[in-house]
Amino acid sequence: MIPHIKNGILNIDKPQGITSHDVVDIIRKIFPNTKVGHTGTLDPLATGVLPICIGKATKLSDQLLCEDKKYSVKMQLGVETDTYDITGKIVFANVLSYDEIYIKERIKRFIGKQMQIPPIYSAIKINGKKAYEYARNDENIELKPREIEIFDIDDIKVNLSKREVKFNVSCTKGTYIRSLVHDIGIKLGCGATMTELRRLKTGNFDITGSIDLYEFLKLDYLDMLDKIITIENLYNDSKKINLDKNEYENLLNGIPIKTDINDGIVRIYSESRYKGLGKIKDNNLKRFIIE
Repeated sequence: MIPHIKNGILNIDKPQGITSHDVVDIIRKIFPNTKVGHTGTLDPLATGVLPICIGKATKLSDQLLCEDKKYSVKMQLGVETDTYDITGKIVFANVLSYDEIYIKERIKRFIGKQMQIPPIYSAIKINGKKAYEYARNDENIELKPREIEIFDIDDIKVNLSKREVKFNVSCTKGTYIRSLVHDIGIKLGCGATMTELRRLKTGNFDITGSIDLYEFLKLDYLDMLDKIITIENLYNDSKKINLDKNEYENLLNGIPIKTDINDGIVRIYSESRYKGLGKIKDNNLKRFIIE
């Protein structure tokens, strides 16, 4: 008998050299005939937290995409590339003539709300075509700036002899760290390109609670299932609503249930059993993810 595959999230630590979609394809092979999706793309160069949605948890993808992020970044000063990272072609190089205090002070100036232009080598769609497809064909396009917010930049370490800078950055969704590094290079006047990127956190998913993809693949099947964080546990801090049998039947039939809660996502229980998640708007409870 094949064990039941839980609906939930795998907190995978993505290795370097593969895409987020590669990780999804690998997990699909392990859990065939099950919906699988990721919540926020990481470039092949990047590593770190990549929540993978399993089963009905794929309905949470859009919500989890909106969560704030934290990264560990390494950049090279004195060089720019067309992709804004070390995988690209060098388009500018310059000498470095600044001290550590000046570099740190300039980097700190990027904390706060700002408009950011995404890198041309990105998956943003313009007229139904991805930006990097235009770039690869040497077609000029204009990417519109987007509002982002950098909450904090800390643990800045400067190695002048290697022209390297490392730092941690906390930011809103949609922030391109490659663009941040590029903009820092412009502000310093010497250019900069990203050489390493590791996502430390997205929403409540932290690198300390993640499992390396290759370590995950070494596990027995039942141990793999145990790594799935159930939807119930994922929303353990959310409010709980108990429905009687008739109320629950009405909910399943699309009839809103009046509550004293204004808005938000809640856990639904009936007859002492967890049933799924509901969404409340204007004191009306509707079904969201019923398991």
